[in-house]
Amino acid sequence: MSFLAPGFLIAAAVAACGIVALHLIVRRRPRATPFPTARFVPDEPVAARKRAINLSDLLLLLVRVLAILLVGAALARPVIAGVRKNIIRVFAADVSGSVASIGEVRDSVRSAHKAGDVVIAFDTVARVVSTPDSLVGGGAAGNQLPGSLSAGLIAAMRAGSSLRARADSVELVIVSPATEDEGDRATSAIRSVWPGRVRLVRVAAARHSKAQTASAVAFAGAERPAFAVAQNRIDTVGAVIAGGHVVVAPFERRWRFIADSLGQARVIARWVDGQPAAIEKDSGGACTKSVLVSVDSTGDIALRPDFIAFRNAIAAPCRRAQSGADTGLAVLLAGRSERLASTGSLPAAVDGRSMVARWMILAAIVLAIVEMVLRRPRVGRTEDK
Repeated sequence: MSFLAPGFLIAAAVAACGIVALHLIVRRRPRATPFPTARFVPDEPVAARKRAINLSDLLLLLVRVLAILLVGAALARPVIAGVRKNIIRVFAADVSGSVASIGEVRDSVRSAHKAGDVVIAFDTVARVVSTPDSLVGGGAAGNQLPGSLSAGLIAAMRAGSSLRARADSVELVIVSPATEDEGDRATSAIRSVWPGRVRLVRVAAARHSKAQTASAVAFAGAERPAFAVAQNRIDTVGAVIAGGHVVVAPFERRWRFIADSLGQARVIARWVDGQPAAIEKDSGGACTKSVLVSVDSTGDIALRPDFIAFRNAIAAPCRRAQSGADTGLAVLLAGRSERLASTGSLPAAVDGRSMVARWMILAAIVLAIVEMVLRRPRVGRTEDK
């Protein structure tokens, strides 16, 4: 077990020493002795203090000390660490519309991934995924938007902080085309906070192709959409999103995309639960769009402004691969340091959700109740702690 904030342990030890010292200091009333001339003494209360070593109530002392130490240990944020490694990798994988193929990103991560490594998928936002295979179909809604390298770097910083108890060093690997539109004003400042080198694995970027436009989009009907398979169980989903445009309505979901179909495809729309609702895919020099969204012809949904904006988003020009990338941004990400980031140089994780700490706090509360029970018979005695 290790502690992320050991300073609280020192504070608890100092407080426990103070409790022991106070426990040994006893105030005693002087013993009453008859005195003949007591009638000349003013009728006022008389008290005297005397310091003495009192070794009584050891159980009460022990309970108090243990309660303080448990509270300090809980605030020190204990973590139970497994086998500590020398190096753990944090992969920041770009799954945004800036990437030509999510399958290429997945394969790049998979080739270097080992057990215990952390994989982060980012586009306009970032989140931790379980395995490299989760990157396929794991992008956010509106996947045509360029990615945010700042979001990926911040998520990588948090992941690195959570690895302080598991590794000595952290290697940050960014799998991205690193195009110019993926950087912003905060990217440089965030990169400077990472205390080590960054390895950039560049993949093919995407671009808009004016030659491949889609003026009309065929919505799902009775016939199977391209690249889709039938659902084992037809369900209903409450919303669909594309390009930041949300349509809220009860959509019947009859079709789905399998992993093989998504490997070389770009997600252009998603259901509210994150599953792909529309993709575009290069095939034979042409771009094919496949939409799983079905529209009820008896309703007015096709006339709603939000649905028109949604339809225009998925009918936008297809994105094709491009080789150009911003070299200046790539140099910025790589940095000047040749060393890996030491976990000790990373900020401590702010996530304090530790079951060990919760059990320690619970035990301290129980001991506080026991202390009250043990102290109750002392009321009315001549000694006062």
